[in-house]
Amino acid sequence: MFSFNIFHTKVEVHYSFFLLLLIVVFSGNYIFAAASVLFSFFHEFAHKRVAVILGYVPEKISYGLFGGVLHLRDGFIQPLDELLIHLSGPLFNIFTAFMLYGIYLNYYYPWLESVILANVILALFNLMPFYPLDGGKITDLYLAMFLGYGRSQKISRLFSLVFSVFLFLLGLYLIQYSLMNVFLCALAVNLYIARKQDNSFIFYKITRNIEEEKDGSPQIMVCKEDTKVIKVIERYKPMQNRMFTIVSDKGKYRGQLTENELLEGIYHCGIHASFKKILYYKKNKKREMEHYL
Repeated sequence: MFSFNIFHTKVEVHYSFFLLLLIVVFSGNYIFAAASVLFSFFHEFAHKRVAVILGYVPEKISYGLFGGVLHLRDGFIQPLDELLIHLSGPLFNIFTAFMLYGIYLNYYYPWLESVILANVILALFNLMPFYPLDGGKITDLYLAMFLGYGRSQKISRLFSLVFSVFLFLLGLYLIQYSLMNVFLCALAVNLYIARKQDNSFIFYKITRNIEEEKDGSPQIMVCKEDTKVIKVIERYKPMQNRMFTIVSDKGKYRGQLTENELLEGIYHCGIHASFKKILYYKKNKKREMEHYL
């Protein structure tokens, strides 16, 4: 994997992305391959632009065999904002295809056919209702309106698993007609991996609502380990019987801090320390106490 910055955005490209390019190039349509790469980048930057307009902070854009993914620093995104962000990419490709088709009808540039087709395929592929595609994320939001985030995530992941298995078997069957169809198998594997990796983030997304409990029990706040403590505690009054659950960027559980432990950690590590550093301080202090005992 290698990375670079463009338009003040970090872009990470996995080597599998080039495998996708090679497969398309070997198919003989170089214009389609170039257009797919170019407008795939524009697709993700459309996501980024809408996210910035809505007040969210893009962290990076990563590219793999199944395309690109925009990563935001914000843990929780308002449902309507999330819908607009997911729709922006496919809508950009649809709008571009219509604009280019209008030019094609008036001037008839043959090479535009491949560019229009690339945009149409990008839009339709990303709107398929399977995770981690935009359509799958939109399906999550729709189901969440009726079933809640937890159940909607489980249902959409199940459909995505079934689709990945079907796509893999279809690729195996079609290899007898063309070796290029092995791409479908590789795509199925990548979709499965992406689906599995994101399952850990469900914990983080769902538990954002726990801190709203007002029944006297500890109010739990879920925080990313790299988040600066000052960005969280400045929004809350002290001594509110809070518990801080620390998770990784992917939602994996790292540990938990009581409010007193957090304040003690701030005293020793500083107000600008991350939750990861304070959690590390807590674990070291516990080991020291066990050693003296």
